[in-house]
Amino acid sequence: MTDEPRDTDRQAPAKSYLDHFSPNRAADIYIRVLKLLQKQRHYRDPDLTARRVAELIGCDHRAISAALAISTGENFLRLLAKIRANEAARMLRDRRFAEWNAEDIGLHCGFASRQSFYNAFNRVWGITPRQYRLRYHAS
Repeated sequence: MTDEPRDTDRQAPAKSYLDHFSPNRAADIYIRVLKLLQKQRHYRDPDLTARRVAELIGCDHRAISAALAISTGENFLRLLAKIRANEAARMLRDRRFAEWNAEDIGLHCGFASRQSFYNAFNRVWGITPRQYRLRYHAS
């Protein structure tokens, strides 16, 4: 007798939630999420969650997670942090915001704290917001 299951005892692996999404459906949800975050500027809300975005676009929060995983390989929080960090970088380059300190720009872009802003900015750009501003305005 062996410890291996017989072929008749094997079950097909359970389908992943991702398996329920066609590339077209994932792309559609991804585009709707981007429009909501960027065009409607919901990224500025420091309390924004995937559940809230799902409510606003009319789908399940798991659908957002699956669509982002398929379309970008990232999760919702990483995408949100990247959008916020890119907007902060734009503001740091813009002379109209020269009087704003980096922390105020981060808070304006939706980061809940200075630490979360600096961590996300560094992850996206590889330098601190202050270094980014200095480097950009030095050239």
